[in-house]
Amino acid sequence: MKIGHVDGARRRSDSTLGMSRRVVDLSARRLLPAVAAGVASAACGIGLLGTSGWLITRAALHPPVFVLSIAIGMVQAFALGRGVFRYLQRLAVHDLSLEVLGKLRVHLFDILEPLVPGGLRSHGSGEVVSGFVADTELVAEGLSKTVTAAVDVSASIALGALVACLVEPTLGAVIVVGALGVVLVAFAFARVGRAGTGQEARARSELAGSVIETMRAAPELVAYGREDLVRQRLEAVRRRSTSAAVDRALGIGLGRMAVTWVAGATLVAVVAVGIGAVDSHKVSGVMLAVIAFVALAVFDQCAALPVVLSDADAGDEAAHHLGRLGALEPPTREASSDHGPHLRSAGAALVDVDLVIDGTSILQSVSLQVEPGRRVALVGPNGSGKTRAVHTLLHFVECSRGRASIGGIDVRSMTRPGIARHVGWMTGETHVFAAQLGENLRLGQPAASDEECLSVLERVGLESWYRTLPDGLSTMLGAGGRPMSAGERQRLGLARAILAGGSILLLDEPTAHLDPSSAARVLSELLGAAGVRSVLVVSHEPDIGRFVDEVVTLESGRVVGRVAMRPGGL
Repeated sequence: MKIGHVDGARRRSDSTLGMSRRVVDLSARRLLPAVAAGVASAACGIGLLGTSGWLITRAALHPPVFVLSIAIGMVQAFALGRGVFRYLQRLAVHDLSLEVLGKLRVHLFDILEPLVPGGLRSHGSGEVVSGFVADTELVAEGLSKTVTAAVDVSASIALGALVACLVEPTLGAVIVVGALGVVLVAFAFARVGRAGTGQEARARSELAGSVIETMRAAPELVAYGREDLVRQRLEAVRRRSTSAAVDRALGIGLGRMAVTWVAGATLVAVVAVGIGAVDSHKVSGVMLAVIAFVALAVFDQCAALPVVLSDADAGDEAAHHLGRLGALEPPTREASSDHGPHLRSAGAALVDVDLVIDGTSILQSVSLQVEPGRRVALVGPNGSGKTRAVHTLLHFVECSRGRASIGGIDVRSMTRPGIARHVGWMTGETHVFAAQLGENLRLGQPAASDEECLSVLERVGLESWYRTLPDGLSTMLGAGGRPMSAGERQRLGLARAILAGGSILLLDEPTAHLDPSSAARVLSELLGAAGVRSVLVVSHEPDIGRFVDEVVTLESGRVVGRVAMRPGGL
């Protein structure tokens, strides 16, 4: 019983409404403007068709024109009012859904940020991109359509039944029964396309992943003439997506057909019961026409239910996908308070560290000491655990045994911003954002002045490159901007790390994409620009010993060698 209750709660929280409630206030007070405008719009719709029915039938009796003048004015007023209130309803609902969209993306980023780089191994980039873009949009759109349809349908049924009951209670009962039948039929047929909705969502996620992978591998695919691999994969995704879309469209089509039949049968029942009421002099013929038109207004709102329910299912599927991402456990637990300001030194250390990930031993009894002001190189074959050792120092992963420390403080007692204040990290491939040079430099130090930016560019050897830029620090880089060579990108990455102000630099394969001659030169310049900072550099450069104080060799996750060096190349 308890397990079922938990599962039910989980399903509700991973629905469109449940996911929206996590990020915005969906109280009655917040929904009141949309509900009030929706009820007013529905009332105008009922009034418009009801008054039109009275006007048409009454005009057929050729009364004096002044008898019809009030009804003509009411028709115009209801028509204008319906449009105005519908606009106000859409304005309120879309304001709410756009707020959900923005806050949901921020919420998703806050969830995923602690998972990078090691907590998303089971989720491809396409799934994450789909979550940020398509899934959040589907949740926001599902909320918008669900709220709008719920208000429109319920208000139309209530108001239509009320008007009919005021004329003849039996007619009101027929409308209520028919409307409920329409709703039940729409929900029943929505299940037909529900499987297609889930398959379409999965195909969308796979398509996003395929596009991202294709863009990354495009040069190699073109060079080897294997564009057919892309076409084959995208064609397979297209076939699955088309099949899912057909299943979803089938559910919508059958639902609309069933709704039309039930609505038509109810309208016939209203007319049949109304004729009996006219014969017994309970209702006039004109009022029977009014009630028939009111019933049309009610069922006109209900006709959109199959599409709305399908969109709601798509929103629920997207919310479930986001819920799976949100349920991922971070690979580390961040400290509640930061002990980083109390660093006792500008060094870093691993002491007897074991690291196990998904049952696989990555590091075994690894000890590494980077004393203040010293430079240590970590070398070894691919897969030996070098990058994981750096990730352990950055607290991206939690060591199973032992201790990782920055400045004598265990990283488990430091927050990520606290670590970032003292440690500059440079990856093997520096990412250049589609932004100005100054913004790229100030990534870790937003308050840095132009003079500080120019100084650090000079320190990392980019002064001559900077002089060629047309707009100085305002020059656009990245996609669509000024191109940069691999060496320039690496120097930019080091400039970014130095400008951030950390006393320790962790350089992970800083020359990975350079030829041997360029790699040695760039490495020498990078380490020279590091100044008095403590440096741990992961490198395959064979002459790394010329630039560091100690070389530590890893193999299969174990330290197999330590060689003290006398750097002479700096």
